[in-house]
Amino acid sequence: MNLYFQLLTDEELQRIHDGSLAVLERTGMKLESEHMLAALRRQGAAVDTAAGTARFPPSLVEGAIASTRELLRAGRKMHLLNGVTSGLTEGGRIQAKLSGGCERYLDWESMCVQEADAASLLRFIRLGEMLPDVDFVGNPVVLRSDENGRPIEERMRRIHTAALVAKNTRKLGSMEVWSEREIDFLVEMGTIARGSREEFERRPCFLTAKETVSPLFLDGNAAAILLALARRGLPCTIIPMPLSGLSSPVTKLGNALMANAEVLGVITAVRAVHPEALVGGGSISGTLDMATGVVSFSSPEAILQDIAVAEVHERLYGFDYLIGTGYTDARYPNPQVLAEKLLKFLFSFLSRRCSYPVGLLEAGAVFSDLQALVDLELCRYIHAHFGGFGDTASVPQLVELIAEVGIRGSFLSEEHTLAHFRENWFPGIFDRGTGPGNIYDRARGRLRELYGRADFWELDGSASREIDAVVRCAERAL
Repeated sequence: MNLYFQLLTDEELQRIHDGSLAVLERTGMKLESEHMLAALRRQGAAVDTAAGTARFPPSLVEGAIASTRELLRAGRKMHLLNGVTSGLTEGGRIQAKLSGGCERYLDWESMCVQEADAASLLRFIRLGEMLPDVDFVGNPVVLRSDENGRPIEERMRRIHTAALVAKNTRKLGSMEVWSEREIDFLVEMGTIARGSREEFERRPCFLTAKETVSPLFLDGNAAAILLALARRGLPCTIIPMPLSGLSSPVTKLGNALMANAEVLGVITAVRAVHPEALVGGGSISGTLDMATGVVSFSSPEAILQDIAVAEVHERLYGFDYLIGTGYTDARYPNPQVLAEKLLKFLFSFLSRRCSYPVGLLEAGAVFSDLQALVDLELCRYIHAHFGGFGDTASVPQLVELIAEVGIRGSFLSEEHTLAHFRENWFPGIFDRGTGPGNIYDRARGRLRELYGRADFWELDGSASREIDAVVRCAERAL
């Protein structure tokens, strides 16, 4: 069974692209980077140094797209790293992400929100390592205190978080990068955990995307980090978060136009400085509720806006693109979460993305292992609907089987049933009338089972000590 969702016609893709070029030419972007502005000026952009703005000739942007496409055709791979957005995947298998960079987590026993600590992060890492549908364990929370409960200095929080991840899972994912000075230490830990620099370059980890500030602004820290990544030949990802009616025009089309212009502007600016850099993008768009002033990341418009830009990049440019599927507006696990996650994951699947970010609540501010298990069940439920319908060449055998069993017979004891019943979907925590409790009660029981194990994976001793040595170096340097 092949069923995919396509939002835009070829003509509509071209109009969004042309509109994005017009925005960059007429309005431009503010870039807090002397290196970017100088490089853009040399390549023909209209730069206002005092204002820190650049207006991009369409040919310059088109050239950045074309040269990026040539790098991909030459065999380079575009790695888009972010823990809360979904990229194109192959094979249709669930490839969930346990990440998010949250400052807080929901304790599944007390149902109270707590500050991130080492004990909770270790549980989440181990959970991701144990679950076969999870391929990517990043930073579900960012540490505020260490294993002994001592506060961690702000400049060391990402380092300590990455170290705990590196030592307790083989499914290494992304990590927050808030300073250029963190990069080399994160890369060194990723290299140790991967086993070699070659393997790290093949499967980068412990890096993530940076964000523009809509409308049309890249701050100095984000610019410096992107250039530092590009200079080292590391993945560069830019993710706008435009809000319809607040930081972008109120319509879906206006939001998509803003997001695409910002991504193209940053791609062009980074490549103006480092022409061999592979820069890609994604978006996590939202909408402003005009009745309350509250921002929603789970409105129908939000996912459609992201998919629209993704189609421009995939079908027109030939690039992968990340879409925002991990967020829910709800603060606690409830029926609203189930509805929002089910639809967002369904649209993600129909756009050929199975890298689902799971476990996030409150617009990505809170991580919940309880919700992660429920999210995975929703993903399995979706995939079961699209698993094919069987080989119709077997119809004659089925006709013969029905004749053998006969009218009012039972198929329960037939060899055919034994051979094929596992092809159907069996819920892990959905209720099929077999006991008390709801889906969240069953998820709690499953968490007790998983966390009650004693055979958690750990990095071997020598590599673990190397990770600790990197942390000590970072403490001295940072």
